[in-house]
Amino acid sequence: MKRATIVAVVVAVSLVLAGSAMAAYIETFDSGKDSWNYGYGTGFAIGTTTWNATGGNPTAHISGVAQNLYAVWTYTTTPYGDMTGLTMTVDTKVDSATVGNAQFYVGRNNTYYVDGAWSVGADTTWTTHTAVLDTSNFTRWTQGGAGTESLAYVLAAPDDIGVFFGGSVASGAGNVLVDNFGTVPEPATLALLALGGVGLLARRRRVK
Repeated sequence: MKRATIVAVVVAVSLVLAGSAMAAYIETFDSGKDSWNYGYGTGFAIGTTTWNATGGNPTAHISGVAQNLYAVWTYTTTPYGDMTGLTMTVDTKVDSATVGNAQFYVGRNNTYYVDGAWSVGADTTWTTHTAVLDTSNFTRWTQGGAGTESLAYVLAAPDDIGVFFGGSVASGAGNVLVDNFGTVPEPATLALLALGGVGLLARRRRVK
């Protein structure tokens, strides 16, 4: 195989990997809270999300009042784009003793999907939570919203994403810190791309 062809193959593989990386977006909150909202209390009133320049993972993070946390979310979803085939991720930390739970959600046109809840009571240090955006992990949230659209429809152009909280966290105990919310390529996809690159290099060695 000629050197120019080898270079072309390497560039092609790099572009594929770069394309997957471009589909990802992580909000680090390093520059502020931007458009993020904080829901609390009976009736899920919207409060002020607090931006903290220090104490995040590794630097800045957001939080709200130290009680009655119901959700953190944003309607500004353009940077995330089409979420099909991606994995949602977030870092959380609880700065006081509490027992509660949390779950990702994604919505579009009043249709919402949520994943299975995880415990936030043990997050006394920063903990990363992830969930692959597919029908095996996300189900339609029938208690909220009147929409009945498919998950594929919602993921193609979501207009509302965030994290719901429950248990004693939602009813007034503890203060949850949130950082690094976003979407990343599903790990299996990255593994397949990497194997493809290895296969191309192995084939190149055989045909020399």
